[in-house]
Amino acid sequence: MVKVYLSKGFFLVVTIRDVAKRASVSISTASRILSNSPKEKYAEETQLKVLRASVELGYRPNFAARALVSGKTRIIAAVFPRIYDTPFTALASLQILSGIEAFCSQNGYHVLLSSPRMHNGSIDSGFTDLLASGYPDGVIVDGHFDVDPIMKSLNRFGLPTIVLGSYPHPYYLRSDNFLGGKLLMQHMIELGHRQIGLIGLPDGKSAAADLRLAGIKAACTEQGLDYDALPRMDGTFSSDSGAAAAEQLIAANPTLTALVALNDRMAMGAIRQLQALGYPVPDRISVVGYDDLPQTREFNPPLTTINQQLADWGSMAMNMLLELLDGCEPKPVTVSPALIVRQSAAPPNDQFIRGVHDLSGHST
Repeated sequence: MVKVYLSKGFFLVVTIRDVAKRASVSISTASRILSNSPKEKYAEETQLKVLRASVELGYRPNFAARALVSGKTRIIAAVFPRIYDTPFTALASLQILSGIEAFCSQNGYHVLLSSPRMHNGSIDSGFTDLLASGYPDGVIVDGHFDVDPIMKSLNRFGLPTIVLGSYPHPYYLRSDNFLGGKLLMQHMIELGHRQIGLIGLPDGKSAAADLRLAGIKAACTEQGLDYDALPRMDGTFSSDSGAAAAEQLIAANPTLTALVALNDRMAMGAIRQLQALGYPVPDRISVVGYDDLPQTREFNPPLTTINQQLADWGSMAMNMLLELLDGCEPKPVTVSPALIVRQSAAPPNDQFIRGVHDLSGHST
């Protein structure tokens, strides 16, 4: 429903009844076509008549009225609390959001994006006002970060919720970070690397990072490599921290032939710093990352990494949420990641290794 202003300052309220009359169809037919009901099929000519009438009249659906009739608004809240923190966060979030939006568009739902700010354990009042309004039928939450205040608000209002990421929740969709770490390390070992440095995150700082390291350790154990003997520097998931870690690792361990970083940002920072210090990648040292951010494909060199299939998360999360809205209990989903092999990793340079050994021998 929308107010259409006339030349003398009066306005008319356009309703679904007006659209149906203009298109010469029943009210129920107009309503189903405009709500993109997946269960109904109408002739293309009928659909075009209804759509043309709605545009000509300036009709907009009245969600409040629709909710009174059906008990549902068909609005889904996508809660991504840190989407605006960095361009990298935004890119990853947008991959998921595009999947949510595409699914909703095809199934007659609408997406409301919320990025609430949290301060000292409390949350913006605007977010709780949104939940109290009754507009969202359900919620999809990005749980890759600390979202305790958000989850407390959602629990208080009893909204059906799907959580993305490692935050503990009965209805979750997350990546198999253990498998991803294992795949990454297996690839490096299969290339022939044994002198490998790790760019990680402090233990307990990130559940995802801890699982990736556990997978790396498992790969080392299977291949007879002593995980505890691998040099490691921890970063903060930022590019600058990756650069600093790489410089310290190579200075303290000049025989390293590879670096494994727990995310792409640290890996790209490491590569830039190594190149600035005169270490070509991968001719002198290989570097791999994790996440398959879009810019890794055009990076120099293109980055070997782990893809978490984020483009599929949106539709999978929506399917889970619709099950929940229908009164069913969706099964938690763990997505298997994929190794993406590009040009930042290669077998160790035998000529360099021999040179290091020769220099080591001369120095003794």
